Amino acid sequence: MTKEETLREKSAHYQHCFVNECPMHEHCLHWLVAQHTQRTDINIVCVNPMNPGVKAGRCELYREDLSVKYARGMMHFYDEMTGIQERNIRSRLIYLFSRKPYYEYRNGVRLISPKTQEQIARICREEGWTGELHYDGWEEDFQW
Repeated sequence: MTKEETLREKSAHYQHCFVNECPMHEHCLHWLVAQHTQRTDINIVCVNPMNPGVKAGRCELYREDLSVKYARGMMHFYDEMTGIQERNIRSRLIYLFSRKPYYEYRNGVRLISPKTQEQIARICREEGWTGELHYDGWEEDFQW
């Protein structure tokens, strides 16, 4: 999916920003999504233009339009690990994320962000795994 298609798709449910005076607007996902608002939309959620930080370049909602690499799925993640490592890592990941999100990551339903990948890698290292971490696939997307 191209950047334009992604922004158009997100415009239906992502917070918009129409503050053209903001010095960061050209690279902010909220402003870029707002440029793809459908004229037929009656209601949208938007950034408060009266907030003093918004026009001063200190917006708390700023999201840069850089794409990052998300992992998808962990079906063969444990294949090369010992049984003890697998059990310990799996139980720690379930404890960290809780059961439902863990299985959504594992089954590829939920993308695994770079931050979450770091958490997973840290737990694997702490449990003695020094090998490569095998995810099922990779996708590029913005950090919404």
